[in-house]
Amino acid sequence: MFVTNSGESLLELWLEPFGQDFWLLPGETVTVTSYGTWNDHPFETLHEPNQLTVWATSWFATVTDGTGAEVPGGRNRPPKVSE
Repeated sequence: MFVTNSGESLLELWLEPFGQDFWLLPGETVTVTSYGTWNDHPFETLHEPNQLTVWATSWFATVTDGTGAEVPGGRNRPPKVSE
């Protein structure tokens, strides 16, 4: 599933059930890939202001950038969120 931040500020992509955060810059696109098996659908999503939560129903997923490289959790995280 492609996820694009079409806004003008950071967008938090929260990946469950892992509890990992990924921060997308304006205009940035990543791919969330589900592995394993699932019933009916690989993802469930919830959109809130400045945050998109993606549940991998297979219980295993990765986030990759446009080159296919895996994106580490917490990348681009604002300093105040880390405290």
